[in-house]
Formats: sequence, C-alpha cells, structure tokens
Amino acid sequence: IEGPNYVGDFDYGWIFYGDGQLMCYGTYYFHLFSKDGERIKRFPYPVETNGLWLLDNDPQMLLSYEAEGEDKLVTFITAPMGPHFKTQDFQDSVQMVYLMDVNSEKGVPIMHKPENSVYRTLGRYVDRGWPHITSLGEGIFAQIYSIDSVLYIWNAESNELVNSIPIPVEHRPEYETIAFGERGEPDRLKINAYIHSTGDKIILTSVSRIPASVRAELERQPRYRESDAFKEASKKYNKVRSLLFDKDRYLGPLSFKIGKYEYNRISTKSGFMWFQRRYDDERDYRTFLKVKIVPAEE
Repeated sequence: IEGPNYVGDFDYGWIFYGDGQLMCYGTYYFHLFSKDGERIKRFPYPVETNGLWLLDNDPQMLLSYEAEGEDKLVTFITAPMGPHFKTQDFQDSVQMVYLMDVNSEKGVPIMHKPENSVYRTLGRYVDRGWPHITSLGEGIFAQIYSIDSVLYIWNAESNELVNSIPIPVEHRPEYETIAFGERGEPDRLKINAYIHSTGDKIILTSVSRIPASVRAELERQPRYRESDAFKEASKKYNKVRSLLFDKDRYLGPLSFKIGKYEYNRISTKSGFMWFQRRYDDERDYRTFLKVKIVPAEE
C-alpha cells in the first residue's frame, strides 16, 4: 500500500497472467507485476466510473485466457459512468464486462445483457444486474445474473452468445420488484449467488434467504443471532442448492460429500475445483481440498 509498487488501500482481486506474471485489479488502475513483484505497468479502467463497489458473494472480477498465443484479460467494471442504475436505460445500455488489450491498454465491451434477459424485459427494478462470470477455457465463459432464469455461454473473442441454458423452474430466482426510481431495495428471496467451473463443468449455486420482513422483526431482539427464533428462521429459509451444467445443458443437482467447507471456491480449467476445509475449532493451519465432480453412486 506504499512505495513504488503501490496499488491502493484495497483491491478487487489478483490473478496469474501470462508467463507467471500477476495482474492486480486496483483502485482505478490495473497493475501488472513480474514474478519478482516489480510492477511492469499500470493502466486505467477502460471506462470512467461513478463509484467503486465491493460486492456480496465474492464474484470473480478479473479473468484471463490465451487465444492464438496471446494472453487476454476480461474484467468486470462495477459502476461504469452512465444512466442512473434505477432506470431501464441503465439495464439496456450500460456495459460492465470488457475485453482488455494489455499492450495497447484499451478495452472493448463484451457480454452485454441479452435482449431477452429478465433485466431488459421485466420493466421494473430488482437490483443492478451485476454479472457473475467463470472461465471454461479458450475464451469461452459462463455467465449468470442474480435474478435471471438463464445461464449464458459466451465466446469472448467474437463476443458471441454461444448458448442460453434455462435454469430449471424449481430452482429459478424468487424476488420482489419496485418501480424504476422508487425508493428502497426490493427483497430477493432466492438468487443465483455463485458460479464456478471445472473447465468442462459449470456449478451454479442458488441461495434462499430469510425474507427482509422476517429479518427486521428478528433484529428487534438483543443479540438476535443467538436467539432460538433466528436459528429456527435460518433453518426454515436459508437453503443452498448446487446445480450442474455443461456448455450445452443442465445436468442435474449436485451434492458435496466432503465434510464442512468454506463457500468460497476457486475454479480451474483442469477438471476440478479448490475448496477450503472448515473446522469447528481454531487451527494453526489451513487445509485445501482438490475436488472433482463424479457421477452419483447408484
């Protein structure tokens, strides 16, 4: 946070890039570092922004891939300059995902919300419509939005929507809406919260939550998180479901029989994911699991 390699007081993530280099998503700038930790260059976001956001559910905001021998960078910008977010114009026109050329330091918009997306057809406001993206390798990406009922498959090189895979009806998001420009934030009861990849498979995590009205009543109690009422509400409403897809279709529900683990996972392009083991007691070490998806036993 100080000195010649200063990147800012906080950042939005780091990834490996090129031949062992590191790319940092810093405050207003991207920073490319050598293996030795020396900054090679920094360059600004591809668009002006009107704010900076740290997002819930820890979406990956910086991704890289190789095409025709060249390293490419895909970045998600949280708050590009443009119309107010509680307008239809925002959903229709604001671009959030960019394909960056690190050499020229220029970016072009890709993966915009399709015209049939719920954000462009609903006619009311639910949330900003931030994308969650994971790499499937060779410039192919899977993308979801929190309240959309479709999983999108994109080719970043051609900016082509390769496939639109419907999420099964029973697993689709549930939410309230408000009119554009109206004060307040509508309740999102069930959302698409996470997306991860093993390279050939896509894992979409759907999360149900305690309704805002119920939570507001619970929060009236002192130390409400320790109350029986909160525990009962959590058991009733909080649900986590994992859904398995490939590039072409929905494959079915997914369960993890690996004991307790943290919800943050790391995608790979090599047929597995990294999980962190969770313990009930404190340890002076961390355990990471290399998890592969296999067919359920008969």
